[in-house]
Amino acid sequence: MGSKKRSQRVAEDKASKRRKEQDSLLEGGIFTREDVQEIEDSIPAKKSWDDEEQDYERKPRKLAGYPEDNIEQLPIKIGAKVERRIVRAPKVEPESNNDDSEDVDLMKNDDEEQSTEADDSAVADSPEAVLQLKEQIAELVENIMEDAEENVGSLTRLRKMAQSKNSNTCKFSLLALIPVFKSVIPSYKIRPLSDAEKKEKVSKEVAKLRNFEEHLVRNYKEYIDLLSKLAKTPNSADQKQVAMGNLAANALVELLPSASNFNFSTEVFTAIIRRICKPNPLADPVYQKMVKALETLLNEDDDGRNSLEIVRILAKTIKSRSYMIDESVLNILLSLDVLQDFDPNTKDEDFTKVKVKKKDRAHLSKKQRKVRKEMKKVEEEMQKAEQTVLAEEREKNQAEILKFTLSLYLNILKSNVAKLIGSVLEGLSKFGHMANFDLLGDFLEVMRELIANSELDNLSPLEVRKVLLCIVTAFSLVSRHSQMKLSMDLTSFVDALYSVIPNLSVDAEIEYSHKTLRLADPLGSDLVKPSVNVSTKAELLLRALDHVFFRSRSGSKVRAAAFAKRLYVAMLATPEKTSIAILKFLEKLMDKYPEVGGLYSTEDRIGNGNFKLQAETPARSNAEAATIWENILLLKHYSPAVIKGTKALLEKSRGSLK
Repeated sequence: MGSKKRSQRVAEDKASKRRKEQDSLLEGGIFTREDVQEIEDSIPAKKSWDDEEQDYERKPRKLAGYPEDNIEQLPIKIGAKVERRIVRAPKVEPESNNDDSEDVDLMKNDDEEQSTEADDSAVADSPEAVLQLKEQIAELVENIMEDAEENVGSLTRLRKMAQSKNSNTCKFSLLALIPVFKSVIPSYKIRPLSDAEKKEKVSKEVAKLRNFEEHLVRNYKEYIDLLSKLAKTPNSADQKQVAMGNLAANALVELLPSASNFNFSTEVFTAIIRRICKPNPLADPVYQKMVKALETLLNEDDDGRNSLEIVRILAKTIKSRSYMIDESVLNILLSLDVLQDFDPNTKDEDFTKVKVKKKDRAHLSKKQRKVRKEMKKVEEEMQKAEQTVLAEEREKNQAEILKFTLSLYLNILKSNVAKLIGSVLEGLSKFGHMANFDLLGDFLEVMRELIANSELDNLSPLEVRKVLLCIVTAFSLVSRHSQMKLSMDLTSFVDALYSVIPNLSVDAEIEYSHKTLRLADPLGSDLVKPSVNVSTKAELLLRALDHVFFRSRSGSKVRAAAFAKRLYVAMLATPEKTSIAILKFLEKLMDKYPEVGGLYSTEDRIGNGNFKLQAETPARSNAEAATIWENILLLKHYSPAVIKGTKALLEKSRGSLK
């Protein structure tokens, strides 16, 4: 009796030992099956090895004196005699392994379930069905929010529902997955496990976390691919498809802040940028929201990783669309906050140490001070190395961002896309001073060509604005360049400014911008919104004059006299506010060049000959022989402020000649 109990105990110990070995193998992740898509589909076998039918048990017995393909069936009794039944065996196809058959069955079950779900969703349009669908989705979302690692199957099911052909099921599931992924995905990228890591032995918690992360990344990728596919829907498609496309675009915008640091962020950026680069983006109701989301992300980016990826995709997409985009897409680059403190020629600065007062120091022994000094030295070295790595990576990203941005600006200028010129020039005035000398020369040459190709004598209002922007940007690039130790010849820009002043004086909208409230011209075209630089033409004129005479070395006595005479002629037609601003500029100009005061009197003539009003350049106008007789007309101006300014300049000119 005792030996029987001992044998039972030994058998139980062996069985428990075998189960522990199997559990340890399962925890190590050796028996993971990649062929099965979802982990909840893999059903563990409930039967033990002893209960399963073995291969030798399936083989039929061999009958002596009969062919090998014959088998014996159950005997039959005829009368009092029992006869054996031997028949030819039917042809049986070779069976696969148990695991393969189980996998096939499970895959078939999944396909059947999906087909039944599709059939059910096809009729899920009644109010009761929609309510039941909402409750089902809410239950799945609640399970995921409660414990995402335990209920990863609910996430998979909800993602599959988002791929349903029924519009209601797809729409509600897409919307439900937005807050789920925003709360579940971490703020770092999850890398795939290597083969060695998959085979190593880990604890149950680590295996559970790895399984959750694997399914999370897989479902998230499927979700992003679905949103990208729906977001590509053209505006000419079916109304339901367009609505689903707008819903997918909204989902991408909502996920953008959280998804920028997670896996597949490039796919999210690409889907949004391709959507806003459509030929007619203003017809898209989500367009402004997507542009604002990208601008916010660029403003909040510190290390430049996301900014570099966005700029790279944006430059590639704009080039593929032959620069046929809206200017607000290009204005996104003006939100690059990471370039604000970038200077290609700066050196590393030493970090200042904060000293602790003697009364605040803790009392330590000689041995403790020695240990603390050694530890402090090690910490400082590690901190300095970490800061150096981060700073180097940030500077590298900044350099790449600047390279892509300036290359895009230069290509647009060479293509001469009229509606993007203003945005490009505004971007150059902000980032152009960071360019090297070669690239700076290319920009100035392209802007010279733009001005040369324009007929300065007969310019439309938009062309006048483009010329003024080119002039202001050129002077801004040269004046703000940190390594500019030599003077560049900007005579062509000065001559262009001199030639464009008469056209400005007769421009009825010289003081208006697109934000100005006014009645539309019934005989004119629609109001065109200018570039991101919303300054009026009068403001651009004064900025250009300020650059020529006070912020560069382009000013001279001859040019001061020529511009003074031309500005007085222009004031006979300009509005009140513009005339007052020009008078203030002339007062400032007379302080720097007192010789201008000689133009106010015929007795104090500085040069010989006659003044050439029709000359296109200041050098050919013989401005020293001119006389500012427009004072007489300006003294009869309807504005008291203009009359007062004119009298003040006249008195100042008399004082400057004494």
